[in-house]
Amino acid sequence: MKALKRSASLILSCLLCVILCACGQEIDAQAPEGMKKVDAPSSNYTLYVPQAWTVDMSTGVISAYASLTDRANISLTVFALEDRNATLDSFWADYAEEFASTFGDSMYYYDEKGAETRETVSQKTTLGGIEANKYVYRAKVTGEVYKFMQVVCIVAGNVYIITYTAIDGNYDSHVSEVNDVLNNFKFN
Repeated sequence: MKALKRSASLILSCLLCVILCACGQEIDAQAPEGMKKVDAPSSNYTLYVPQAWTVDMSTGVISAYASLTDRANISLTVFALEDRNATLDSFWADYAEEFASTFGDSMYYYDEKGAETRETVSQKTTLGGIEANKYVYRAKVTGEVYKFMQVVCIVAGNVYIITYTAIDGNYDSHVSEVNDVLNNFKFN
């Protein structure tokens, strides 16, 4: 009888610990398998990131990174267009000029076959069911070569940019996870 009471007490204690540990963590039953929802105040979208990644909103930009040792990351930037008539292509042309002046000769785009080029290459895609452009490029930043993927979408006068950044040699190791992020992004 004592063993039964002790076992019941142990089970109840474990259950209480699990319940207390779960407090404050919102569980999203609709989250895709292996992903968690990023809660952004007053957002008009739903963003899921890999469960193992760490979400960071300390910079004012929503981001998540793979680990402390592998700082591959994604970020979501949203801002109002200055020119409400801008298209994806015209927006990127202005944006790319800033990149060219920042990265200089170290910047190369990748075409759909993975070949490097100095010319801007956009690939048609969608983000949350809306027409978007995807750009893949590499550039040197503070002595290290990084590879980037940016998916750009314009909705109701706002630009949405999801950026994936990784050290060039680690880029391919997270592309599948990033594609899951992109495929599960929704506008509310």
